[in-house]
Amino acid sequence: MHRAMLIQLALGLLIGGGLGAMMGYFGKCTSGACPLTANPYRGGFIGAMIGGMLAFSGVSSRANPEGKEEGYAAVQIENAADFDRLVLKAGHPVMVDFYSNSCPPCRRLAPTIEELAEEYQGRAVVAKVNVDRVPDLARQYGIQGIPAVLFFDKGSETQRLVGLRARGAYTEVLDGLLG
Repeated sequence: MHRAMLIQLALGLLIGGGLGAMMGYFGKCTSGACPLTANPYRGGFIGAMIGGMLAFSGVSSRANPEGKEEGYAAVQIENAADFDRLVLKAGHPVMVDFYSNSCPPCRRLAPTIEELAEEYQGRAVVAKVNVDRVPDLARQYGIQGIPAVLFFDKGSETQRLVGLRARGAYTEVLDGLLG
């Protein structure tokens, strides 16, 4: 886990646990049937669980001006102008992952995309487009299923892989473009 994620989790657990313990202490539920207000220990435990879950529900993606998210190697594309500049006008082959945070296969593919971005750094551009944030770009390229990984060379699409694939499928296409 990244350090920021650990800090986010710790804060969620502390705040949730603290609020739950306070509700348990001041709630005065004498029957024991109220999970948060039965006693401070139970309230703290349940509050910490809820706080931990909520800590990750509001995760946001903040890109820096160069287009890379802090701590990540893949370029995050936030709009059509970024796509034009970073993909269509790139001097290297480009691999673009169209994804959504709510898509389990997309989340499983994310570490592979990051590994490929680090491995091909300087030889190819590895970019990501969140279809929830840039739906017009997804429509423009006919994205109907995600994850969809499109490969570009000299500004035009050369190949498309839809669905979760093995790492080798992506490296094979990138190596072919670099070849």
